[in-house]
Amino acid sequence: MSAWQLFSGDEVIDTVALKTNNYEEAHTYFRLQKNLDNEVFNKLFTVKEYKKPVKAVGKVEWWKGEPTRLDDF
Repeated sequence: MSAWQLFSGDEVIDTVALKTNNYEEAHTYFRLQKNLDNEVFNKLFTVKEYKKPVKAVGKVEWWKGEPTRLDDF
């Protein structure tokens, strides 16, 4: 099971989790959803497998580097 995204340029139009790892099946799913033929669909959209962003690993000390002096009122 993979997540797939539909792009128009750099903008994500739709994200869906499908029970397939096959690009062709994901492409067909989005194409039929938009009710377009292959040629027109390929001119307007791009289908890519969603890759979950990797989070920073390790201890994050967000308070480091913050000024210790309070603001004057």
